[in-house]
Amino acid sequence: MYHLENETLKIAIHGVGAELKSVKHKQHAIDYMWRADPEFWGRTSPILFPIVGRLTNNTTLINGQIYEIMQHGFARDDVFDCVHHDANSAHFVLHAQTEHQARYPFNFVLSVIYRLTENSLRVTWHVDNPNACSLPFSIGAHPAFSTQLHADDQFEDYNVIFDTHQQYHLWQLNERMQLVAKDIPFQEPLQQFALSYHYFEVDALVFPHQQIQQITLKNRHHGHGVTVDFKGFPEVALWTADGKHKRSPFLCIEPWFGHADLENGAPELVNKRGIMQLGSGERFTAEYQIVFF
Repeated sequence: MYHLENETLKIAIHGVGAELKSVKHKQHAIDYMWRADPEFWGRTSPILFPIVGRLTNNTTLINGQIYEIMQHGFARDDVFDCVHHDANSAHFVLHAQTEHQARYPFNFVLSVIYRLTENSLRVTWHVDNPNACSLPFSIGAHPAFSTQLHADDQFEDYNVIFDTHQQYHLWQLNERMQLVAKDIPFQEPLQQFALSYHYFEVDALVFPHQQIQQITLKNRHHGHGVTVDFKGFPEVALWTADGKHKRSPFLCIEPWFGHADLENGAPELVNKRGIMQLGSGERFTAEYQIVFF
């Protein structure tokens, strides 16, 4: 485990998946992150690469051949090299391995950089393409924030606050976990709403078209929570595990470049909506920031 620390926050990051595991506020004695209890969901903040979401039948065509890539890709389960670590930052790198080739026949370098400043954490991704051909990929964040910042907190005590007041639209998931590319109005025009498990009885709430660039999760009673800024990300999702049965005490705020397969979507990876094409020798960069209060 790697630790970052300043006067306000103490942060823990695991080398497996370069996964953010804990963010503790020293003064408030709060850990903002979900504790990865496998009874509900055994992860905290996985990085989604080289796909986001689920492929139809967990397979895709690459240059006419069938490849199996499981939901959200494989980077979340791989050990990253830590190439730099100090009190306020950590830099992790994952290089393509031989065992990746059976699932994803490309070379790549995925870098994840964490930077701690006051009460905020900035997360930067770089994807480098050393191939002679273009690199098709998606990438996304999946941080899970606790809705029990205080022991007696309830899920319904938290509000979700968007950056603007407007009519938002969703894309819904069908029974095969494929996205249906049809804009569905999300309630009435609003800027915030109270959490309820009924929103997640099917699965995630997926907001396409770069509608949202900032989301705050805030407890209505004690006022603590987080703000996630993700300017430039085309999609964002909200999710908790099996809202119909488990009543999981966390909410994921997931900025994405990419998404699950569309219903009746293209079989070839390069032709799928949400798959980016990175040119030979080029670098893709994206970043988001979490403010803890």
